[in-house]
Amino acid sequence: NLFTMAARSDSSRSGSNSPSNDPNEGSPAPSEISTIALSLLGTFVAARCLAVVSRLATALAAPLAGFYLMSTCPTNESFDAKRELKRVLRGDYKADTDPSKPKNFLEKAFAKVNAAVEAEAAAFAGCNVEIIDLLGLVKLASINNSITKTSYYFLGAVDKWRYIMAKDFPGKETKND
Repeated sequence: NLFTMAARSDSSRSGSNSPSNDPNEGSPAPSEISTIALSLLGTFVAARCLAVVSRLATALAAPLAGFYLMSTCPTNESFDAKRELKRVLRGDYKADTDPSKPKNFLEKAFAKVNAAVEAEAAAFAGCNVEIIDLLGLVKLASINNSITKTSYYFLGAVDKWRYIMAKDFPGKETKND
């Protein structure tokens, strides 16, 4: 015991420059460990509660959203292919930053006339209109223009028809022998 007392007094005299042999010096105090453990446990419990609430909200919102979509799905008769084709060809659905969108009065008038002529020609040539009902929630309409060999796609939901995209389809090529 005399030897350990002398070692303690030597380490206290030398200050903090000498390494300590105390195994608990670098580890946190027991009260800090319990605080960290309780914080982790609380976080885990809160995450589980949020997950349950999220599942419950999804379980309640999905049928309500489905009912809303079913009750506001547009009818097939409400899709006017010629009018929608004119809107697309006029550039109504293009972004304002698109350089091909008509900007001034003259460009808009020319685009309007061009769209009317092309839509009438497509109607005269007998463009193909298909409407697909997806579970009564939404409808997908396509206009296949055989003159320009382009398909235009529209989504019908919430009492409106919205333009989605246009896609060129390959035509039947004839070989000249």
